[in-house]
Amino acid sequence: MKKLLILPNKLTDDILDISDAILVGIEGFSVNIPCNITMNELKNLKNKYDKEIFVSLNKNMRNSDIEKLKEILIEIDKLNIKGILYADTCFINLKKELNIKTDLVWSQEHLTTNYGTINFWSNYGVNYTYLSGEITAHEIEEISKNTNVKLIMPIFGYIPIYVSLRHAVKNYLKTFNLKDDSSINYIENDGNIYPIIDNNLGTTVYSNYILDGYDEFKSLNIDYFTLNEFNIDHDTFIKVIKKYRGEDTNYKLETTKGFLYTNTIYKVK
Repeated sequence: MKKLLILPNKLTDDILDISDAILVGIEGFSVNIPCNITMNELKNLKNKYDKEIFVSLNKNMRNSDIEKLKEILIEIDKLNIKGILYADTCFINLKKELNIKTDLVWSQEHLTTNYGTINFWSNYGVNYTYLSGEITAHEIEEISKNTNVKLIMPIFGYIPIYVSLRHAVKNYLKTFNLKDDSSINYIENDGNIYPIIDNNLGTTVYSNYILDGYDEFKSLNIDYFTLNEFNIDHDTFIKVIKKYRGEDTNYKLETTKGFLYTNTIYKVK
């Protein structure tokens, strides 16, 4: 049974009531996730709502992060969370060292592109893969037929296309003595506008388009599909969720199919 995994901007009742599952990050340990919460807030969320919850701990870890990360993993493992998203491969060893029972979700975004590597990580106890937003529907279908790992696929929203530990926006503003308190910045390139988040964990640049794969959601055999509220009007996003749940709703957004029918080719100029 396919499920909707929602990435909300905030944990509001209207979203929680119509979601199959929720994906949140833990403050200081997550990138590219619009809603980051504390461990206490995670415990309250788990106690209040009977929902599947996935937790993202997908930043690149430093040596100084490991002891705190161990504490977080031990606490999460007590909560019956559905899955932990990771990018740093230290999680493979930590799961074994700490005897963590919670399922791991391989979530390196730009690398989760083929069933060979997915099956490799499954041999090390990885149960889910969060598929790249830069592969085609045909490739996704091929992956689903050649792995027993449960798959999570981005189906609606802006897609992260660049992540760096460096502060691209803040360094620019500092260099030119500019002040800007915006939570989201934008960069224009070749007529396209890209949203940018620059916070204490670095810089993330998002796609210049909103992915909307409603037709593919209906046809593809995937376990979870993510709907991401980042930079989307809340009332509109509620309508999007309801549409994916089968309700007759309409919303006015300029959307595209992203790379679902376009092969991804990058060339160095």
